Amino acid sequence: MASHPITPVKSHSDARVYRVIKLKNELEAILISDPNTDKAGAAIDVHVGHFSDPNELPGLAHFLEHMLFMGTKTFPDENEYSRRVSEHGGRSNAYTSTENTNYYFDVIPEHLEKILELFAGFFTEPLFEQSATDREMKAVHSENAQNLLNDAWRQYQLVKSTSNPDHPFSKFGTGNLETLLELPKSKNIDTREALLKFHKDYYSANIMKLCLLGKESLDDLQALAEKHFSNIANSDVKVPTWSAEPFGKESLGHMFEIVPIKEMRRVGLAWGFPTMRPHYKKKPSSLLGHLFGHEGKGSILSALKKLGWANELSGGLSNECTSFSSFLISIDVTPAGLENFEKIVVLIYEYIRIVLEAKNEEWELIFKECHDVSAMNFRFKGKESPFNYCSSVAGRLHKYNPKDVLEGPWKYQELDIKLVRTMVELMKPENMRLHLISQTFKGKTELKEKWYASEYNKKKLSEEFMARCRTPPDSKLLHLPNPNEFIATNFDLVHNPGMEGKKVFPTKIVEEKGVVAWHKTDNVFLKPKGHVFLSITLPKLFVTPRINVLEDLFVLATEESLSEFTYDADIALLQYSLNVIAKGLQLQVAGYTHKLPILLYKVVERIKNLTVEPGVFDRLRERAQRKYANFFKQQPYVHAFHNQGRAMGNQKWSASSKLDEIKTITAEELQAFAKTVIDDADLEFFIFGNFSKKQAEEIVDETKKILKCKPLVPSMRPQLRSVQLDSGATYIIQRKGFNEDDPNSCVCALYQVGENTYPKRARLSMLTHLIQEPAFDQLRTKEQLGYSVFSMPSHVYGSLNMLIIVQSPTKGAKYLDDRIKAFLNKYRADLAGIDEKTFEANKSAVIKKKREKDKKLSEEAKRHWNTILYKQYKFDRVEEEVAQLEKLKLQDVLDFFDTYVAISATRAHLTTQIFGKESPIPGVGDEEGKDEAKMKTEEAEKEESGKEEAKKEEAQNAVHKSLPPVPKDTTKQIKIGDLDEFVYSMPLFPCFHR
Repeated sequence: MASHPITPVKSHSDARVYRVIKLKNELEAILISDPNTDKAGAAIDVHVGHFSDPNELPGLAHFLEHMLFMGTKTFPDENEYSRRVSEHGGRSNAYTSTENTNYYFDVIPEHLEKILELFAGFFTEPLFEQSATDREMKAVHSENAQNLLNDAWRQYQLVKSTSNPDHPFSKFGTGNLETLLELPKSKNIDTREALLKFHKDYYSANIMKLCLLGKESLDDLQALAEKHFSNIANSDVKVPTWSAEPFGKESLGHMFEIVPIKEMRRVGLAWGFPTMRPHYKKKPSSLLGHLFGHEGKGSILSALKKLGWANELSGGLSNECTSFSSFLISIDVTPAGLENFEKIVVLIYEYIRIVLEAKNEEWELIFKECHDVSAMNFRFKGKESPFNYCSSVAGRLHKYNPKDVLEGPWKYQELDIKLVRTMVELMKPENMRLHLISQTFKGKTELKEKWYASEYNKKKLSEEFMARCRTPPDSKLLHLPNPNEFIATNFDLVHNPGMEGKKVFPTKIVEEKGVVAWHKTDNVFLKPKGHVFLSITLPKLFVTPRINVLEDLFVLATEESLSEFTYDADIALLQYSLNVIAKGLQLQVAGYTHKLPILLYKVVERIKNLTVEPGVFDRLRERAQRKYANFFKQQPYVHAFHNQGRAMGNQKWSASSKLDEIKTITAEELQAFAKTVIDDADLEFFIFGNFSKKQAEEIVDETKKILKCKPLVPSMRPQLRSVQLDSGATYIIQRKGFNEDDPNSCVCALYQVGENTYPKRARLSMLTHLIQEPAFDQLRTKEQLGYSVFSMPSHVYGSLNMLIIVQSPTKGAKYLDDRIKAFLNKYRADLAGIDEKTFEANKSAVIKKKREKDKKLSEEAKRHWNTILYKQYKFDRVEEEVAQLEKLKLQDVLDFFDTYVAISATRAHLTTQIFGKESPIPGVGDEEGKDEAKMKTEEAEKEESGKEEAKKEEAQNAVHKSLPPVPKDTTKQIKIGDLDEFVYSMPLFPCFHR
């Protein structure tokens, strides 16, 4: 039987009911009953992560996480769990961190127990089949290979690798073939046996936390928990702890000069802190994060911007673990900022002194503000989806008392000034790690990190520099934050009698030349929050790359000019975003409605009357230039999407053309652009949430008065149209990856379905649902092509498509493309073999997914806005799609597959192939331009390694014989060269939006 239940404190607006229990095997569980949920879910968080990896097997905990998905004794099929979850409208995932491994899923509620039976087997009877073990190592290796050129992963591992080698923080946690196969083999270690031992040693019920959410009552959920999870073995494992400090003399008091992959310049300061988990009710680190990460007047960032040294700053707790944490300040600096990094650090120490010297009454005001905002946000927090919520809450059970498991992240119960000052006193220069990250160090480093090959220098901080940090001068630029005037105090709701919970669509409240406005008062969530969306349709925005760049700079300059004013609003959960979209600009303002109009009008006024300061412009231009340059260091799948988008007509200008233009743009040119950019524009509003019709009309009127736009004539309105591919043709884009050091290749296969109609949408939704898990199982799990394998529907300005994307560190893009062809050819027979019961179950899952309720106000707001933005106005679209789905038969999906996906005279197909470092484009480059001597040398080298290559080829052939064969493509093959010329030569679908 379970222990005496505990009821955790929940949000005032949370209708779910909760119970925390402990099963007879000491597994603690939180049960969440939600009779109105359209998804159930579960998660288990095991209090063990890669800190516990054996020293001789780095990455074992992460590898174990992968392997638990690969079958159990009761359900031995490798993809049984994933297939069942997908079939019943759900999804699943897992992650491994330093001290935790978290497994989670969601599913249609009536199938919860079926999936729980499979899920529980992860922890009681995993198979760890040798064949699956051998293959899944490659998946782990591919995952690691995908991150090798990712700056965040590289810098995190560099911090780990340069920390105390006697502390597990120094370990490499992901794993790869070297750590999981080659090194263990050389030491006669059986990796499978190590997996079994790790699972037995650490996967004990007493260090697991379960979250279970469903429609059932708490008693019924408790019965499910007891039935499926009480038999997990309790080995009375102690949560692993370590006495050593992760940060010691080997890294503190040192400066690290680091070469990044992307164009970036950062100055980072880090200090070792004790764990903050016992202090969650006092939140000393959150108070410090509030102060050091502040962006308003008197802040560190404000001062650095005035000096022309920084663009962005973040500050807060990092690497939070059970026995330690660290506090980090990270600054995106300008070239001048990098040159003056010592002065930046001294300025930060000036702020540290101000914080240390703060009076008690100042601390009380800071604490009250943080408390009030946090309490407000917890009181009115939105409903979270079961998928992420279960994962999060299961993990929280390790960190908070059961009573506080829901409120813990928001709880400010007590101010402990002494504790806060103790934390600040730890921020001494001799306890600091200083990171300088810049491409300027390339070719000037002496050290290389083991796992990611990051180039860096390590230098001890001079005594003279640390002395300056201890006694910083008074710059007169810094002070503690002013009181926040944006915190809402009026939470009254707009009265909307008799409409609570009813299906109500937005209504048009303004329709005049150049202005349309839609409105809906919230009748579902009943919170004092709202959203205001504004689309500003502009003519000729994408006519030239220069105008496109000017618009990007305009947005940056607007945001920069408002940054100090809007930061307080952001803290008070009142936020705005301004973006360039295909038809012009999009503004969204969201948050508590009490003071939302104040923020809205200020932003709109700045859009109309932007002043560009020359000194600020130089900083912003350089920032935008880096952004364009960093596109070329993105993952290959990003480049594949980019090329595909340009070929389909929805991505007008390349990053290289924008990079060329930005170099010559001046502050004067941007100022001239800003003065006239919205003179001629159409406006369309959507005002949603805690707003009455009268309030919405006032917002529209006031915004119109500020902007003073002249309506567009029809010929000025942008036309959004998609390229229409020819039937019976396969279009091929083949490009080398922009990043010459990236080994990954990628293919993005697009199958064009055509104009967006309800019958086609229904068939596409059904096919992409059915194909998703088999594609993943074949291409990733069985063939191990790469870590990233996914399929999805897409639409480009009203044209429907199906996409399959595969990225691989070991195979070239042409090979990946062939494997997609082979999979689809095989899948046709699998699709035809689906029985009626299975088809209907999957169809039911698709329908229920379509009908999923919005969990938050923001979800409903975005759903309606997406319908309004491109002038579709089909607010009941879901029911139209469901009507088509309900009458769908398997033969309809087969016919759809044969028409649009299978090799045929009716298929219109675009394959975008990006080739990695070691993968030449077929027929290009291998023999071109080589002199005779070089070719002879290569031939000799080939002959030398011939025997070994023959063995590899023989092994590969054996594998290939077991794979589905590649069918002959009888369609017309058309290679695309210049993308702009291709788009201009092609017919277009009718205008999606005018």
